[in-house]
This record gives sequence, structure tokens and C-alpha cells, in this order.
Amino acid sequence: MYRYFLISIISAAFFLSGCNADSGKTTVGFINTLTGRYSDMGQDSMKGVLLALSDSGMEDKISLDIQDDNGTPQGGVSALSSLSDKGVKYVIGPGLSNVAKSTVPLLKSRGMYMFSPTVSTSELAGINDNFVRIIPYNSKNQAMHITKYIVRELGVKETVIIYDTRNSSYSTDIVRNITASFMQLGCSVRDIRAFNPESGESMQKLIEEDKANPPGMYYIVGSPLDTALIIWQIRKAGYNSKIAIRAWAAGNEFMTFGGDAVNGVYLFDFYIDKNSAPYKEFSNRYRAMFNEEPSWMSVHGYESGFILFNALNNIKNGTPFCDAIRESAKKISLLKGLTLDKYCDANLPLSVFIVKNGKVERIGSAE
Repeated sequence: MYRYFLISIISAAFFLSGCNADSGKTTVGFINTLTGRYSDMGQDSMKGVLLALSDSGMEDKISLDIQDDNGTPQGGVSALSSLSDKGVKYVIGPGLSNVAKSTVPLLKSRGMYMFSPTVSTSELAGINDNFVRIIPYNSKNQAMHITKYIVRELGVKETVIIYDTRNSSYSTDIVRNITASFMQLGCSVRDIRAFNPESGESMQKLIEEDKANPPGMYYIVGSPLDTALIIWQIRKAGYNSKIAIRAWAAGNEFMTFGGDAVNGVYLFDFYIDKNSAPYKEFSNRYRAMFNEEPSWMSVHGYESGFILFNALNNIKNGTPFCDAIRESAKKISLLKGLTLDKYCDANLPLSVFIVKNGKVERIGSAE
């Protein structure tokens, strides 16, 4: 409770600094899921953005208007409308693909631009829609790289996919592409099991039918908390199945709730060199401001904020939004290898990680 209260105070402080209409500041909107089951992503992204504003030295030129979309499409539309009514043109967010799917189609008619730290649905790829993101979308090529590693390096011939239906614009992409990739490699997806974390259904039911013959791997697509709970059930059942998770799950809450159960879990994600000098400096400043370790979502929030804040002058001077973002992205220091195509869809090198003793260790490239 204290953590959420503290974040609320910080958010209000950054917003109020730009409330004066005569301040001459540019207001940048921030839309993300700050309450509810998926709030870890939104809060970590927000803290990254807040640190980026502090580090940019532009606090006298930029104010943030922070909006909670409650993790729903309706909440996203309401938040975007609120910002639009205030004349805000530039928005960082949202965090969830389902929310982006409902808000992005409204951008052009309202003269707004949106830059997401974490949305990866393929439904918004390859479109000139005033929408930019710093994370690659869920492509067929990405799925094939992941599946090849699972089959050839981990020796898995069959898998059971378990996915969260609430963020379906994100999860169904992955399920479809991973299933097709397994089949192309001559392997099988034994079953695809959907769950809704708000249904109240026991996570144990998701795996109970495998008791006599556990699969070679469980491939889980869910939030940090839900993924950790499912893994606990797999471990408690005594299955020797390998487990792979998506980056969505790899937040701080995953380690907190997963404990020893998540040791040995594989993760396919985009590499952040935590031993580099820029990351260590970032981590020190982040811990000093928020008294906790940054997550990958914090990094993506930070880099999104850094890119947009530093692109604003060029945008105001007439440089097209995507071009200004692409140029500013060349200056980031944490997400090495980031490129943006003509639609401002991102590309990053894909790596393989394993969880060991509460830490995520890189074990190689997935490409």
C-alpha cells in the first residue's frame, strides 16, 4: 500500500508542475495501467519515464499528465479523450496491447501521437498511424527463432501453451505464431489452454490433466503474478517439464511471487547489458529515486521518455514525428541495437535467458 501511495504522490508532483497554463511548458501525456492486476508494467514504465524527465534536464520545459487506463480498452479511450480535451498532442503509452488496439485508431483524427514502451501486438504493425513503439511486435520470424531454440537447443518436441485471454491482442499473436512454428519444425503443440485471471478458476486446473504424462515444455503467456502462480502449480505437481515464459512475465513481481519455483525457467527477451557503465549509472539513479531495482519495463519506459523528450524540439520545428523519433533513438544507451523501420516499428536482437537464484542470466542469442 505504501508503494502505491508513494507513486501517486510522485505522479501528482510531476503533473502539478505543469498545471499553470502560463508556464510555457509542453505537456506530455502518460497512459498506462497503474492499478489492478497488470499494474506492475504500468508503474515500472512510469517510473522509468519520470527518471528520464529528471535526467533530461527538461523539467522546466516539460510536464507530465499521468492517466490510469485501468488495464481496459474503455479506460484507454477515456484517458486519451481526457488528454485530447486538454490539447495534449504527445503521449507515452499505453502498456497493454488490448488498450493500444482501442486507442491508436483515434490518434490521427485528434492530431495526437503515441509512443509505447511495451505494446507488441502485430495488429498495429506496418501502418502509418501516429503510433510508435520501442519494443518489437510479435512477428512470425521472432516466433520461429524462439521455437528453433526450444526444439534444437533444449530438445523439446512437444509443448502445452497456456495464455491469458484478457490481453488477447498480445497473447493470441504469440499463440498463433508459436503453434505454427512448432508444426513447421515437425513438432507438436499438445494443447492450448486459455485462462482469465479474473474468473476465479484455480490455476491448478490448467495442468491437472497432464498428471499421467507431463509435456516436454509449458509455454506460458501471462502477467508476472499469474505466470508465477502457474509455475508454482507445475512444481507442486512434481512435473519435470521445462518452462518458457514471455517478457511480459519477467517483472519484479515474478521473482517476488515465484521464489525458488521459477529457478530454471527460460525467457526469450531483448538484451539489456546490466554490466555496462550506462546501465549501472541508470540503476543507481533509479534505486536512489524509487528504492527498488529497475525491471525491463523500467528500462523501456526510461528509453521511451528519453527519446520523446529529446525529439520534441525537432518535432516542433517541423520534422515528421517518426523521423524525429528515429533520430533521437540513435542516442540511447541501454537498448543497444534498436532500429526503427519506416513505420517506426522497432527491432531489437533477441536473446535467451534462464532464471537462477532470483536473477535472470543471459545464456545466448536466439537468432
